[in-house]
Amino acid sequence: MARALIMDDLAGFVIAHAGMRREFGRLARVARAPRDAEHAALIEEQIALTTGVLHSHHAGEDRDLWPLLRLRAPEAAGELDALAAEHESVDPLLAAAADTAVALTERAQVLEALHDLINAHLDHEDTVVLPLMLDHLTLAEMEEIGRQALAEIGRRRAPAVFGWYSSGAHKELRTAALATVPPIPRFLFNRFWWPSYQRRFELLYGADEHALLSV
Repeated sequence: MARALIMDDLAGFVIAHAGMRREFGRLARVARAPRDAEHAALIEEQIALTTGVLHSHHAGEDRDLWPLLRLRAPEAAGELDALAAEHESVDPLLAAAADTAVALTERAQVLEALHDLINAHLDHEDTVVLPLMLDHLTLAEMEEIGRQALAEIGRRRAPAVFGWYSSGAHKELRTAALATVPPIPRFLFNRFWWPSYQRRFELLYGADEHALLSV
């Protein structure tokens, strides 16, 4: 018999949202006044990473997760349709934030608007979707969702994405999320990816913000 989900099984999903909630506000702050050309290039690299991954995350939900939940919980179809529509409203801001033809300082306002819109969307999504997942998905299905997410991130982006997501989370959530991933990426994260990302984070956002990562 398939085991029902518990909240710890959703830690990978939750930590992704935690990273998304924080990052665009951080990027908006530093985009307003890059220190130098090297800092500006790193900010652009982070914008490209985060907007690309967020677009893929939403596409995966629209393609796989929402249809599965509609099938299992047809009474939630209206809310799931509303969440899909919110994804469409985010897309123009993702494109504008990543548009390197526009000066970085001019995109700071777009990043701030994206921060606000993403947080409102995630408030809605967490309220609707987390209970549906707990009630209607099995552990095996959640593990498959995790494997698909890892495949879409890809090996090249995985170190930075794992670090980004973890930079929005407290220690307990990081520990719970790591428990849901295979042993090899778990080892790589602890030994290499997380220390490396913390150095990247300080270069992006400064020592004061970096100090908060240990909380």
